[in-house]
Amino acid sequence: MPTLLGFAWTLPNTALGLLLGLSTFSAPRLAHGVLVFDRGARGLTWLLQRLGRDAMTVGFVILSAVPVEGTLLAHEKHHVRQYMVLGPAFIPVYLLLAIPFGYRRHPLELAAMRAAGEIGPA
Repeated sequence: MPTLLGFAWTLPNTALGLLLGLSTFSAPRLAHGVLVFDRGARGLTWLLQRLGRDAMTVGFVILSAVPVEGTLLAHEKHHVRQYMVLGPAFIPVYLLLAIPFGYRRHPLELAAMRAAGEIGPA
């Protein structure tokens, strides 16, 4: 039941993720309960790479210029869990925290990195 409630709570974000997924000019695949657009760097995913990012999660949608597997999948799945908690507030909260912390010290990013084993505990 919590997953169903989390899905409903972040549905507006997932709808935005689907719209952004269309801008990748690729078909999505279902992986571990999320839709993944990772068929190559095209459209938005090409732009992500130019900005130094491999992937981005919006609700239950992962957009990536590289195959989403292993550590990257664990990292992005943690963002899905964060979306399930914050729902429609995720994007504003993420952007507001980016102002003082940037990307490397961003609390939501650090939590995803820890969950994926990219860094040690705090």
